Amino acid sequence: MKKTVVQSSIVILLGITLWVSCKPKEEDKEEEVLAVVTSNLPQDVLPSCVVDSTDFNSWFESGKATENGAVKAANSVTFGHKDNCDFYKWSQQMFLWITSPSKVPGKTIFESPVFYTVSSEFGANERKLIPHTPGMILSAMPTLEKSIGVDSNDSEEGQATGDALMSKDSAMVYYITMVNDVYAEFLSAVNAGKMGGKQFPTTQAELDSIINYAKTNDVILPDANALAIELKTSWVEASTIDSKELSNYVVIDAYIPTYTKTPTKWTILNKSVKVKLALLGVHIVGSTAGHPEMVWSTFEHQKTAPALSYTYLDVNNKVKSVAPDTGSDWIINSNANDTTNINISHMKFKGDSIYANFSGAPANNTVSPSNSSRTKPWGVANAGVPNPENTTVAASNSQIISINNSVHSKLVGNDVRKNYFFIGSTWTNSGLAPNGTSYSSTNTGSGVAIGTSQLANSTMETYIQNGTTYNENGSCFYCHHDFTSPSNDPNQLSHVYADIMRWKQATGVKTK
Repeated sequence: MKKTVVQSSIVILLGITLWVSCKPKEEDKEEEVLAVVTSNLPQDVLPSCVVDSTDFNSWFESGKATENGAVKAANSVTFGHKDNCDFYKWSQQMFLWITSPSKVPGKTIFESPVFYTVSSEFGANERKLIPHTPGMILSAMPTLEKSIGVDSNDSEEGQATGDALMSKDSAMVYYITMVNDVYAEFLSAVNAGKMGGKQFPTTQAELDSIINYAKTNDVILPDANALAIELKTSWVEASTIDSKELSNYVVIDAYIPTYTKTPTKWTILNKSVKVKLALLGVHIVGSTAGHPEMVWSTFEHQKTAPALSYTYLDVNNKVKSVAPDTGSDWIINSNANDTTNINISHMKFKGDSIYANFSGAPANNTVSPSNSSRTKPWGVANAGVPNPENTTVAASNSQIISINNSVHSKLVGNDVRKNYFFIGSTWTNSGLAPNGTSYSSTNTGSGVAIGTSQLANSTMETYIQNGTTYNENGSCFYCHHDFTSPSNDPNQLSHVYADIMRWKQATGVKTK
């Protein structure tokens, strides 16, 4: 069987979004034929997951799609989900919502009072909620095991694996973790003994309890139907991006740390500087009707990282193959032609410093960029049965590509959100407690992750994309589940929930 692959200089393989369903007939379509790629994504993909114009316009506050216009949050309370595509549409709408302009001039929704920044750890594994007040500038500060005296220590620099990441231009990648007001008020109500808190809210009755509790604190929840949302965002200094391309990024003002630097160690100083940051990636995690385990989705800017090869179904149900991305025009990869020496960590983050000397580091290692790629471009392995609705990898990939094309084609003019791509989304069947493993033909039991069940963001799970362990346990739920007794307890699903609760219990502070 001969593979014929056409590479387009325009193919940038965007690393990012996810959903798609509306099953095509993918059986007996294993012949791979010429892939004609005329834009950033294959345009001849089977339209297996699309949003029609009427529904898409209804997402916008004005009732009609406008350039960079305000989008409403998806209604998670009435969320209907008959197939994968519904989850992918939910994810797309949520991304458009959080990156919409807010009522605070010059601020996006995620910068507005609808969200709180979650501080990095301090004290006895505590984190505080930092309200987004009008005029406030967010901070992208390192994750610290203990506070180093920077009171605005608001966000994270290290990844979940303890690694730190640099752009190809030796600029640190920064992270800001946030939760929305429903999440915050739910946690506060649980802390006050007003709600049980055994799982994140999924019903109107639970939401009503949260709304009523918030009112006792004089808090109004303007987008309450979003239910509980947790975000993790990744950023790079805007000054390191070509000025001609900067308009293609969501950009915010933010504070970042300063360092004392040696070739093998950067130590954070008790001083921050104001810069502009450009958005690279976003995790969107949210509870919905029937899914207390939450829906886990991720997006990336199209220039963040190159993708390795992948397959998809075209409009004739033929399997087509796309070659790995090439070139050097990537934020976290200077040589996409090298598909072997990728995703090898050069730095670890601990305490108040970034280290190049650690177990397993490359020989003569320094604090430096690494070449990073998306090894599973659309959130599933390159072989096997990816989820219960798709019997082939190509069919699953096609759903994600299809919903990307559908949304981007309906965004008006030079809407900046066209430059971000949905990589995928994962959840469990019927909202069952996750067991940490990914769906496969031999692993179909209770609590397995479905959808795009081996999902990674190149800026947030950079170094866990390699190896057989990832192939078997590549789900978001591998890190976000109870290893001894699977449950939908928020303390097990969220890495910040318990820390915020400890801070609240220690201080007795109200949310706002």
